[in-house]
Amino acid sequence: MNGIKAFDLKDADEAILKKIFFLNESYAPFLGPLEKIDNLKRLLSMSKYSTYITINDEICGFMVCFDEKSSYESKNYGYFKKKHNKFFYVDRIGIAKSFKNKGLGTFLYKKIIDLNKNDNIKICAEVNVKPFNEESVNFHEKMGFKAVSEKEFSPNYAIRYYERDICTVRENHKSQ
Repeated sequence: MNGIKAFDLKDADEAILKKIFFLNESYAPFLGPLEKIDNLKRLLSMSKYSTYITINDEICGFMVCFDEKSSYESKNYGYFKKKHNKFFYVDRIGIAKSFKNKGLGTFLYKKIIDLNKNDNIKICAEVNVKPFNEESVNFHEKMGFKAVSEKEFSPNYAIRYYERDICTVRENHKSQ
């Protein structure tokens, strides 16, 4: 898809942050609700990498990631922090409904692959399996992520942890 522009979400003005906030909230229950824009700002201040993308000046997606040095206190982030000395964690990614299935998720993941291309680290993420987020499970498996564990937090909420070596991801995308 041509015309995609990526911007640093930490530099976004209030109007853009509001749009990103509402996009995040539209993904409930698959993305944790932020409840207010100040929580989004706090999340961004702790992030290693956060970006939003536009096509023809329309916001179409965003991504927020952390590395192992963050003070982020998410239980899912904590799972990877206990397991790896060095890693890159995708906390949340959202694509606007009108832009789904156009390669934008892959575009965002390629950005973090390029960012970490000189490091032999794991890219880590988790995906809801209760309720089942089939779209995200399929996406991560298509991208070559491997399920490494599952955790049930309640009878209605469980997640699957995924990991992928950065160099393997890079090799897969060179051949595509």
